[in-house]
Amino acid sequence: MAGSLGGKVAWRALLFAVLLDNVICQVGWTETNEDLGGKRADGSSDVDFVPVSTVEVEAVVGRTASLPCDIEPDSNEDRVYMVLWFRHSGGKPLYSFDVRGRSFNKALHWSDPLAFGRRAYFVTMSRPSALTVDAVQLDDEGIYRCRVDFKNSPTRNFQIKLNVVVPPHQLLLYDEAGRDVAGVVGPLEEGGNFTLLCELRGGRPQPTLTWLINNKQIDDHTILKNDGKVIVSRISIGGAERSWLNTSIRCQATNTPLLSPHERTARVEMHLRPTSVMITNKPGQMSADSEITIICVTHGSRPAAQVTWFRENRRYTKGKHSEFTNETTTVSKLTMLPQPEDDGAMIRCRADNPVLRVALEDAFRMSVVYRPVLTMSLGSTLNPNDIKEGDDVYFECNIKANPKEHRISWYHNDIQVSQNMSSGVFISTKSLVLQRVTKRDGGLYTCRAANQMGESSSQAVYLRVQYAPVCAQPSPLLIGARLDEQLRVRCTVNADPADVTFYWQFNNSGESFQVSPARYVSTGGTSSELRYRAASERDYGALLCRATNAVGRQKRPCVFQIVPAARPSPPRNCTAKRVIIHNEALLSVKCAAGYDGGLNQHFTLDILGENGRTLANTTANFIDLIVWFNISWSAVDSLEEDEDLAVTARNSKGASDPVLLRDLVFRDAEKRAESTTRAETKFPTAAAFAGLAAILTAAGAIAVLAVRKRGETTTTSKRPSQSVVQVDAQGRRFLIAYPAPADKLETKPDILNPKADNEPPRVVLESSDNKSYSIREASSEPHKSAYSPPPPPENMMPER
Repeated sequence: MAGSLGGKVAWRALLFAVLLDNVICQVGWTETNEDLGGKRADGSSDVDFVPVSTVEVEAVVGRTASLPCDIEPDSNEDRVYMVLWFRHSGGKPLYSFDVRGRSFNKALHWSDPLAFGRRAYFVTMSRPSALTVDAVQLDDEGIYRCRVDFKNSPTRNFQIKLNVVVPPHQLLLYDEAGRDVAGVVGPLEEGGNFTLLCELRGGRPQPTLTWLINNKQIDDHTILKNDGKVIVSRISIGGAERSWLNTSIRCQATNTPLLSPHERTARVEMHLRPTSVMITNKPGQMSADSEITIICVTHGSRPAAQVTWFRENRRYTKGKHSEFTNETTTVSKLTMLPQPEDDGAMIRCRADNPVLRVALEDAFRMSVVYRPVLTMSLGSTLNPNDIKEGDDVYFECNIKANPKEHRISWYHNDIQVSQNMSSGVFISTKSLVLQRVTKRDGGLYTCRAANQMGESSSQAVYLRVQYAPVCAQPSPLLIGARLDEQLRVRCTVNADPADVTFYWQFNNSGESFQVSPARYVSTGGTSSELRYRAASERDYGALLCRATNAVGRQKRPCVFQIVPAARPSPPRNCTAKRVIIHNEALLSVKCAAGYDGGLNQHFTLDILGENGRTLANTTANFIDLIVWFNISWSAVDSLEEDEDLAVTARNSKGASDPVLLRDLVFRDAEKRAESTTRAETKFPTAAAFAGLAAILTAAGAIAVLAVRKRGETTTTSKRPSQSVVQVDAQGRRFLIAYPAPADKLETKPDILNPKADNEPPRVVLESSDNKSYSIREASSEPHKSAYSPPPPPENMMPER
């Protein structure tokens, strides 16, 4: 009987533990033979019902506790009468459930107000039934006994041990410096180390601490302090992994399964290294001055990588940069304009984590095609400021080209230079050699090269060739002068360097002497002006001007032939044509001015006839010596049969022979012939000189002669005669000298060069007045006399 009763009690206790649904409890079975000394309600002893086991129940302070008690009878015929709850071995119940004399649903409930009071209520709907206690307090902890009385069955006793759990009240998470992580750990460095501490305060029974990273428990932690009230645990971890980003680190504290663990959680923030960088569109070949865009993409960096472009080892700041960034990806675009100097250079894209100072790079070498780039220079061994006529010089042309150049050429003042060994011009692959340079070789030199991309030219290099002075004016230059006329003769030379010293000399047929420096002054470095006056016929002759600079002395002097003033030469190359200007018909006459006879000249357009009149009057421009008339066509159209147009030059000595205009468009050939006959009748001298011009052309001396007839009577006046005049043909200047009568012994200055042994013979022309004319070209060589010159004329003596 006793064995059967013990088995049934054990079975019911196990069933109670399984069916308990209101409280999660830890059940421990403790076998005991201790007599609790139970007594009935009437105070009598109950030794037939001795508890044999104890059920442990946990409850969290402030929450609900459930103390189980099985009230199911052993048979269906039996029923429960009363349930009593006692604390420990006390004899006075603190709660009762009474069914005696009433239905089960109307049972009486009583709770000791000094014990549980209204906090307790016996719940019969659960299996097993249980006494629930609300707002559990620490004082409620202890051992309780449930006594169940049945109608027929023996009384039962159950022993329940109530353990009241106090959860921990504070949990802290902080770093080594004591800073609260405030919900975020880090940022941690990828691969780096870190240390965290978790501090727990309170809790009964004493809680246990647990660390988890990414839901994985960490067993390697150290308890730094545990005094029963405070527990401090530390973890030190090395090699932080990328996968920890945005996961959690948790410190958990638990002392009961009735509650979820008390924990402090922090999200993991990390600094990550870039995992990759790549230039996605590496161009195979680029063209100079053609825009191109290069894209670089980097992944994995946190914070986002900073992308920097480099050319070789220098930051590339040219071009346009644009960038797109999210948390771990950066896309950088570089729009650049390749230059020839970029050919062969390395372009690098660098992705740098700004915090970790860790970078990755990708690079490619540029291949740029471009037109030749040329740099030209004077030979490195030459001093550009010390090159003189007769020196040898050379130029060097440095060429960079991709693809390689296939043609190189040289230019002097934009005119191509060709190799000419006989002239001392040598061209090698990239150099130009000039032997025995002259001043004509000075100027700007360039080299040009061409490849498949096109042709380029170098910068111009100036070659300065220093040379001795040379005349800058036509020489010889005829100057007509009257006796006692004050002249200012200007001599201008070209020279390099321009710092020159002038010397003047006077020559005539019988004497030669140096001019006093007091008579001339420098007017601008390369110019000198001489004050001169012809006081007598012997003062007509040649003034020679020479200059000297650091290079040397002028070889050929500048010659100024001072001749007696004469009538001007006729104009040359006259043309006439009908033009329409502003709806008006005009006759346009254009001529080239001839020699002015040494005096200021002007020009007239005249009507020749019985009633001669002047239609137009003008003065030739000294620079271009062009005479231009525009007159109304109506004035020309009203000419009479015996009238004609003529252009005449005039100065204070008189008028030149007229130049007749016979090619007017409105005249027919017959009328033109009659007009020519009349003009020849009126002006025989003009006809004679027309024939003389034809003879000179046949003889090879191209000239238009303007000759004034010598007077029938030779005078003995000291005034210069009209026997010396200029002949000007195609820009060349000539002198004509009439021979003196045999019976006259008057000596006139011979301003012509003395005849040399190799001098060509004179050209003797016969004119209509049966007189002979000798013509000789004026020379720039000074007169050389075989005898010592007499004292200079009075006007060349130094002034006192």
